[in-house]
Amino acid sequence: MSNDEKKFNQKNRELFEGGEGDQYFLRNVSTIEGLYQNRNDAEIEILSNWLFPHKENINSICEIGCSGGHRLQHLATELEANGCGLDPSQSAIEHIRQNYPNLEAEVGFGDNIPFKGQFDLVHLGFFLYLVDRDLYLKNISEVDRILKCGGFLSILDFDVPTPYSNQYTHKEGVKSHKINNSNVFVASGLYTVVHKFTYDLRNQHNPKFTDVIDERVSMTLLYKEKDIFKL
Repeated sequence: MSNDEKKFNQKNRELFEGGEGDQYFLRNVSTIEGLYQNRNDAEIEILSNWLFPHKENINSICEIGCSGGHRLQHLATELEANGCGLDPSQSAIEHIRQNYPNLEAEVGFGDNIPFKGQFDLVHLGFFLYLVDRDLYLKNISEVDRILKCGGFLSILDFDVPTPYSNQYTHKEGVKSHKINNSNVFVASGLYTVVHKFTYDLRNQHNPKFTDVIDERVSMTLLYKEKDIFKL
């Protein structure tokens, strides 16, 4: 196998462990922090509005794909909850430890979540499209494991009518896999969609629907049923 073939056959997980996790964080941190400081972060505004009525039932939050922690910090403050974050970037985790010492943060991946116990809210912060397909259901299983029955699951990711894969823009050899992730949880019969908002990834300042499928993302809030199997 040639070097080019090896490069294109690498797993996304290996590439993110090998440095792309840090590069992703460094490419995006200034933009994300700017949106947060200027209150133009659609993700935070949408989630805050949806979750605030349930504040009394949310005492613990875990964000997978937490980047530098600004969104997790906002939610933990807004909901008066304890926050835990997981990200493949050591630089992102160091940023959290320096700027948000109240948060617990660890380097890791969604297929092997290190936190013990369960959470009232789990947020998936725009990473599932980069998960290798042979690790996808492992990620889904781990998320379900750490979410309490009666808890909430929020997902930010691409939202397309038909699953497909394409080349990731920023790193040769990385594949981007786009799918409606909330459908996977709902199909289990254990989750119910509470809210969903679909918008254009390119327009965080004034989020609205786009007919460009490749740029279409959604924020979805699901509820994990607690009484569904009771006789």
